[in-house]
Amino acid sequence: MKKLVRDKIPDIISSDDAQFEVLSNEDYRMSLRDKITEEATEVKAASTRANLVDELGDLEEVIHAILEDASITYEEMDSLRQAKINQKGKFTQKFVMIKPDEES
Repeated sequence: MKKLVRDKIPDIISSDDAQFEVLSNEDYRMSLRDKITEEATEVKAASTRANLVDELGDLEEVIHAILEDASITYEEMDSLRQAKINQKGKFTQKFVMIKPDEES
């Protein structure tokens, strides 16, 4: 199994079982997308405030890595986020959309 890890992990882990390799750019992009799903799942599973803060930090780090890899600035992404707020709003009113079950 291959799992994207932070840059200092090879120095931290000194196990004979652990091996590391450097990914190609394309494999790195795919691994980042897998990693964001992994981190989002961990955010969902967080059961304490401290754990939630920790997992959100990990999620944000992956977002920053994706932005950097795609040559997107945080300001560019945030500008689009603000535009969506202006157009569609935020999530503060806690609405959920209820769709009727589709017929098979």
